[in-house]
Amino acid sequence: MATRSITAEIPVKDKMAVEQLVKVSLMKEMIKPTKPHRHANYHELIVLSQGAGFHEVDTHDYEVVTPVIYYLRPGQTHCWNFTAIPKGYVILFREELLRKEDIDLLYTLPSQVTLKKHELLFELVAAFYSEFKTGEAGTEVYRAYLHLLITKFRHLSQTVRIGHSASDQLFQLYKREVNEHFMQNRQLLFYADKLNITTAVLNETCKKAVGKTAMTIINERVLLESKLLLSATASPVNAIAHQLKFADAPHFINFFKLHTNLTPGHYRELALAKK
Repeated sequence: MATRSITAEIPVKDKMAVEQLVKVSLMKEMIKPTKPHRHANYHELIVLSQGAGFHEVDTHDYEVVTPVIYYLRPGQTHCWNFTAIPKGYVILFREELLRKEDIDLLYTLPSQVTLKKHELLFELVAAFYSEFKTGEAGTEVYRAYLHLLITKFRHLSQTVRIGHSASDQLFQLYKREVNEHFMQNRQLLFYADKLNITTAVLNETCKKAVGKTAMTIINERVLLESKLLLSATASPVNAIAHQLKFADAPHFINFFKLHTNLTPGHYRELALAKK
């Protein structure tokens, strides 16, 4: 597990290998408090059947009352302070594994949902864990499990949102705007104007949240859409370039290779081989 620091105060922990799209594991059964940290490049679902204590997410303390689900977005700061041994599952996943509708749903999820009737949900997560442990399931199987879990989470979630820090709220608003408009507009000034801030403030907000520039967030969303189109459709590269509003196929190929060290064609071959 590598640890690097975005700021001097809050480390960023990476619990997934670079090439991994998903990781399912058992929650560590220990009550030792953890230090505040972030996970910058993937989302996290924690499903607990047992345990007690507190889960701090950004500046908010959530009392752990099981059974419960927690959702962490990339860049959020969190730590645990258990008073009773937790039992459950931890699911880490990257956006490029998801269906587009699931990516949209992520921006509506709260940080915590306390469960009532939960047996079927835990059976689903347990089955997901078993599939992952065998190492035999393909990408489509993992995508299907995550689709079910995200849909279920959204169904269970309450409509009331629990507040986060102003900076985090601004970053999430920016991510939501990018997710909605990246196909039509990739100019920072467009997003800064929509959020009624300067591009300098927008860049500082993104760097504080995840250690990346605002333009990097846009490029990552374009890259994610590129990967989804390459892996889930048979559209030729020039058609995908046109759909993503690149000037021509060479510009798209150069963009894709710059961010992945692969041509779109090679990426498609690798993605199809994993299914």
